[in-house]
Order: sequence, then structure tokens, then C-alpha cells
Amino acid sequence: MARGTKLKTYLRRQLLDTDFAAEYLAQAIAEGDRKFLADAMAKVIQAHGATRVADETGIARQAIYRMLSIDGNPSFKNVHKLLDAIGLELTIKPKKTA
Repeated sequence: MARGTKLKTYLRRQLLDTDFAAEYLAQAIAEGDRKFLADAMAKVIQAHGATRVADETGIARQAIYRMLSIDGNPSFKNVHKLLDAIGLELTIKPKKTA
């Protein structure tokens, strides 16, 4: 078994849980790194099945991979479609002050 396979399998299973996936993506957003967020979003999409997500959203699977790549820049509309397909939604809340 390749190094890290058990961890990747565990993470993929966890990402199927919408509460876990929501917190995972929220933490990726909190990091403030666009590339890290794109990678996190790609992992969640892959866990849910990129082909199924593509079919449900009407976005080609290759286009999903491109928009979630390091150089990708998905539109708000496409992010909304992707999140909806995996049972999540984007919300805005007041910023916590110190």
C-alpha cells in the first residue's frame, strides 16, 4: 500500500459527511490561500464523485478539474452549482472581532 493511502481513504470517507465537508472547506477559506481552497474543494468533489457532480451541475468533468486547479478561477455561479451538488451552500456571517 502506498504511503498515506489509509489517510487519504479516511479523509475521502469523512468528506462524504456534509458537516465534515462544510467545516473542512470553512477552514480552507480561513487559511486565506486560494490554492489551498481550490485543492480542498477538489478533494471534496472527488470524494462525492466528479462524474456525478458533473452530471448534476451540467459542468463538464474536465472543466471542474480545470476550475479547481492551481490556475483555476471558478465563477461564483459555478462554485454555487458545485456546492449545491454536494449538499452544501455558501453563507455569509458577521466577522468576529477581538
